[in-house]
Amino acid sequence: MKTTFAALAMLVSVCAYANSTQIQSKSIQAGIITVTSPNDGDYLGKTNKVRFTITGASVQVTVKVTATLDSNPAITVSVEEEFDPDVNGEIEGDIDLNFASSTPEGDYTLTVDVDEPGNTYNAVPPISIIVDVRDPLFRNSNPLVDAFVRGVVNISAELDEPNIKEWRVRINGSDIPNNSGTTTVVAVVWDTSSIIDDGSQSITIVVEDLAGNKTTKTIGVTLDRVNPSSTILAPTTGSIIRPNSRIAVVIEILDQFNNSVHRTGIDVELRRLDDSYLARVARRSITQSGNAATWVGRIRRGRNVPNEFKIVVSVVDKAGNVAIVQEVTVRITGRGRGRGRGNGNSNRGRGRWL
Repeated sequence: MKTTFAALAMLVSVCAYANSTQIQSKSIQAGIITVTSPNDGDYLGKTNKVRFTITGASVQVTVKVTATLDSNPAITVSVEEEFDPDVNGEIEGDIDLNFASSTPEGDYTLTVDVDEPGNTYNAVPPISIIVDVRDPLFRNSNPLVDAFVRGVVNISAELDEPNIKEWRVRINGSDIPNNSGTTTVVAVVWDTSSIIDDGSQSITIVVEDLAGNKTTKTIGVTLDRVNPSSTILAPTTGSIIRPNSRIAVVIEILDQFNNSVHRTGIDVELRRLDDSYLARVARRSITQSGNAATWVGRIRRGRNVPNEFKIVVSVVDKAGNVAIVQEVTVRITGRGRGRGRGNGNSNRGRGRWL
């Protein structure tokens, strides 16, 4: 009988010890936190998320994220949030970690700490990150805004950004061949033959750095593949001009778009009948009205010209389309009113012009 009671007492003692051990083990069960993003060496921009998973949680958990500037530990950015576990004691969460534009850039150390009453967690190894809060900058770009283009267009830009992830060029919102890269120089060739209609086109260059900062540049251009035309309104072909008269030259230029012809694209010359060059006609004014331009010049006294000569007009619009060359022949006849040179004779047959 004594043996039976002794065995029973021993069994009760063992069960009590086992139960106590189980309760104690449960009370000191460690939670586990795993940071899934960012990783060592990642770039962080102005807006970021620190993502993590937690297992073994029992009650509400506080997660604190701190970024410390390596070169000056007094500069920190810290944020904390509370999270509730699900029925399995698990949490899948993220915390916004944002940096102001004025935040010093450079190498930071990211730490993640967890606090839960009655529970312990593993130590998260420090994470080395690089903070970059500056958006990429465009220094130069081509074509210029409001340019007129045709044929094969070279799209280029210089970028001020040391940590480029990608740049991408789109035309009217669509990709074109060989339109992306990672260098600090954008260089893309756009073949406009795939565009059916002339008119306004949009070139968009998007640059993203490794920290997720983005800059977009939009260049509006006009596709123009129609040649301009020119008409010499004065003088007319066969005009007879008296010596020493001032000759007004008036030219009308038409193109398919407004302001598509620049004054530097209009060239008015005096030539001999054999087409050899004499001089350029001085421009007095040019006026634009819609898709028409009126060029006015004057041939003044000041240089000898033959009795007969040609006025030749060449026009190239801003897109590089060339008009058909126009010309008129002018004949000088009659006696001028100027004084003769040296021998007292009046000028005959030749006047002094330009």
